[in-house]
Amino acid sequence: MTNFNIFKASAGSGKTYTLVKEYLIRCLSSSDAISHQSLLAITFTNKAAGEMKTRILSTLFDFSKGLDFIDDQSNKILFNELKESLGYSDLLFVQKSKKTLSDIIHYYGLFSVSTIDKFIHRIIRKFSYELDLSSTFEVEMDYEKLLLESVRYIIDEIGTDKQITNALLSYSLYKIQEDQNWDIEEDLKQISEQLFKDYNNVFIKNVPNYKLIKQFQTQLLTTIKDFESSFKSNILAIDKLIKQIPTETFPYKDLPNYINKFSHTNYKDVNLSDRLKESIRDKKWYKKNASEQFKNKLDLISDVLYDKLNVLIELIDNHHSKYLLCKQSYISFFSVSVLSQIANKLQILKKGQNIIHISEFNQIINTFLEKNPTPFIYEKIGTRYSHYFIDEFQDTSVIQWSNLIPLVEDGLSSGGSCLVVGDAKQSIYRWRGGEVKQFLSLSDVHQKHALSQFDSKIHSLNINYRSDQEIVSFNNKFFSFLSKYLISPYDGLYSNLNHKCNSKNLGQVSISGLDIKGKDVSEYTLNLIYNKVSDAKNRGYLFSDICILTRSNKEISSIAVFLTKMDVPIISSESLLLKNSQSVQFIINNLQVILDQKNHLSKAKILTYLISNNAIKCDFESNHFLLSKYSKVNNLEFQSFLKLSGILWNFQSYTRLNLYELIEEIIRLFGLDVNSSMFINFFLDFVYDFSIKKSNSIQDFLQFWHDKKESASITIPSGIDAVELMTVHKSKGLQFPIVIFPFANWKEDLGKEKNWFNIGSMFNNKSSFKDAITILPIKRELENWPRPFPSIYLDYKNEAKLDSINLLYVAMTRPKNELHVITNSDPRKGNIFKYFKEYLSQNDAQTYTPDKSDLSQKFSKIITYNNEATTTRHNFVSCSWRTRLCIRKKRGYSKDLKTKLAINWGELIHQIMAGINSKKDIDKTLKTFNVLENYGTSVFKRIKSAIEIIISDSRLAHLFSNQFSNFVERDIVDTDGTIYRPDRVIIQANNVVTLIDYKTGKERKEHEIQIKKYESILLKMGYKKIYKFLIYLTSIKVKEI
Repeated sequence: MTNFNIFKASAGSGKTYTLVKEYLIRCLSSSDAISHQSLLAITFTNKAAGEMKTRILSTLFDFSKGLDFIDDQSNKILFNELKESLGYSDLLFVQKSKKTLSDIIHYYGLFSVSTIDKFIHRIIRKFSYELDLSSTFEVEMDYEKLLLESVRYIIDEIGTDKQITNALLSYSLYKIQEDQNWDIEEDLKQISEQLFKDYNNVFIKNVPNYKLIKQFQTQLLTTIKDFESSFKSNILAIDKLIKQIPTETFPYKDLPNYINKFSHTNYKDVNLSDRLKESIRDKKWYKKNASEQFKNKLDLISDVLYDKLNVLIELIDNHHSKYLLCKQSYISFFSVSVLSQIANKLQILKKGQNIIHISEFNQIINTFLEKNPTPFIYEKIGTRYSHYFIDEFQDTSVIQWSNLIPLVEDGLSSGGSCLVVGDAKQSIYRWRGGEVKQFLSLSDVHQKHALSQFDSKIHSLNINYRSDQEIVSFNNKFFSFLSKYLISPYDGLYSNLNHKCNSKNLGQVSISGLDIKGKDVSEYTLNLIYNKVSDAKNRGYLFSDICILTRSNKEISSIAVFLTKMDVPIISSESLLLKNSQSVQFIINNLQVILDQKNHLSKAKILTYLISNNAIKCDFESNHFLLSKYSKVNNLEFQSFLKLSGILWNFQSYTRLNLYELIEEIIRLFGLDVNSSMFINFFLDFVYDFSIKKSNSIQDFLQFWHDKKESASITIPSGIDAVELMTVHKSKGLQFPIVIFPFANWKEDLGKEKNWFNIGSMFNNKSSFKDAITILPIKRELENWPRPFPSIYLDYKNEAKLDSINLLYVAMTRPKNELHVITNSDPRKGNIFKYFKEYLSQNDAQTYTPDKSDLSQKFSKIITYNNEATTTRHNFVSCSWRTRLCIRKKRGYSKDLKTKLAINWGELIHQIMAGINSKKDIDKTLKTFNVLENYGTSVFKRIKSAIEIIISDSRLAHLFSNQFSNFVERDIVDTDGTIYRPDRVIIQANNVVTLIDYKTGKERKEHEIQIKKYESILLKMGYKKIYKFLIYLTSIKVKEI
């Protein structure tokens, strides 16, 4: 049997089944004392790890019962497959299954099925000393808080640190010159995100120092100014030649329009159109019907104009690409120049808080693995793994795989095994470091890779066990058609796709293409979604059978708001962002105005909201005039204006309220809870949490809101009958009866992707400039930069195209029974629509929408209804506590409070009684507990009196005389091993014992049962006579049992 197996597992082809099967083979054939100890399974998510563990245990549990007692048909088949594969008899197979199950349960800590991050975390924990880390470090998942603190620290250093001050002020001034926003905080946050990407560590370590960066920028600025000066002088010279000639004279007005375009200093797009270049080449300066006067003028200057334009074209051809690169590099170096300071501050913050961000794990262990042999690592973690199972390999990053290679290599070299499962078609995490080329290399016998020295076997899983026939058929044809859009090395992924379908049911596919633009796209799409949900519900499906997938959270928010309004219950892991509620935004605007009366924009937004909700009548004035006038007044005048419409807005009283109460007051005043109760309730929770943990400052809260508004959301519990909303990325590995895939049209761009480059070659090979490392955005402009940037851009563009097609593949392979795609032809939304349009133009779309009569015959479904889990939306109800608070003159406290105080009183006496063995101990014990100092004379006297009453009781007095052995709160053990602890056991002569148990509160039957239990144990211990007393400390009552 080959020890190195690679499975290419298409969507729905039984990937988890294969992993579990191979894992069980290794367990059941193991001769180790603990059968699973040498096995390590690596998954991509915690959910996948949990699912695999559950499948392994449940399968072993079934196997342990024997073939005849297994209910699950797939486990019956697997039982026979594994038994035959291993050459076991039924009896031996069951025995092995029982032993393996027992091993896993008894040595669960060795059941190594986890994400790669958890595995690396475990190694780091073991090597904390060698890595100079605190042994008690905590793992931080969220980097935003750390990033914000670090960036704001750097900004706060302006005016204190000369280097930072010069760098940031220069950057701000440059942005102002370029007519950009001078605020640089967002730019610093964006570049600081690179500190949390494990694959960037090598670049960040080699970032040049500030002094060298200044030298780079000086050189870059020289190149920038030289080009701009030359270009401008050429433009002016050409303009001077043609200035007196009307623009209508020139063909299509191309030349004067081109010259006039550079009246400002933006030289980003200077390329001449092909039509203008052709006119220049042919010296075609005027139209046929142009004035003879101007024709003659142009003929006179034709040669000079031709020469000057060719000089301009030569300047652009030879220098513009370098100019663009220099300009972008000059800007980037501003941020890079302070990156090391941000990194240093980040390290200080993490060390001070004793945390390590999860993104650092792989880099830490990668550095460690380079210096230490594999056996040393196994020795330290206490387990030597021989068999590796790696899931979702296509999403594994380069550094993650390089960390696993030494361990896998060691395992294979010593007779172990490695099983890798992946699907390049489902690689959708490139933005998180996933590198699909690794899997393509590994799954191609002709390519070299890190483990090429070991013989490997490639397996293909192409039977789809998830989807019905029409879905599998449509996807085969559609994605085979899309393969023509991909180039090497991705061109073979989808060519001649031929997944086999295991289902006997027909299923359904529909593609809805909306040929509309603008706002109508969203409106029509949302209505189509609702119609499809309603139709599925009418056909007997549950809401929970339906999942709506989108590419981004933004689309989820709009769908969630719409469906909620239509009373369709929803569940969303991405949830409903609070910032999408107009009511929440209205509250925020009120807070901003209360804090700063000069915030005219927020005042205008308040007025706009009130006008749109008919809260302000403005018959005598236009809305525009009203907004213009009253958004600029001070708060006192603003208050007076609102009062005219019956709105008693009082900013002076608001400043005296705490944050939570202030927001409640705004909600009540404007009646915001009527249509937005869900958003309002969650927003109030958000505010309450902040006010308890942070502060009651409006300013602090607004800053916190600014930082968190992109993630603060409504969370709705799972397990209810509701439509599920999620992004395609979150749906990976999941399946649903019905999938609706709306807004299936987006731009195949590179977003905000950035990468590190060494631009040292631009500085004429000066030795000190050889490592001019900076970070540059990946954008279309790279096509016009010097080599190798055009080819780099092409590579990224092809990867972006693969990402888009893979996203489509993942989304369209989630459904079991029905797939409904809703796309649109709006070019502003994107260009993915062309894939559907071009495919359907060449195929009969009706083939994939069978009518319902056909569907009902070929497609069967067992429908069950569960009405137990439902959600009800209640309106938010709030009344000011100030109008409800009153002081009760009689009965100063409630019955419940009386009970609580009585119990506390009893507990105090209970503690004191534990230290008293005779009357002589009373004063000493009261002093030990500082009763007089802590509770005053009155309480002191009451407690002393109560104790004296108890120990003077005729039935107990002789027991508090130091004549007998007292055991206070000592354990006694029953024959079954149960431990009990009576309050006081007093041993007397002739095996006689007195039991005393103190109680607070009212008398209860269970008190007697409890003390009788103590009695039975003592009798078993050999004591002959047991006296039993319950002392109720609240009422000072002694009860003999």
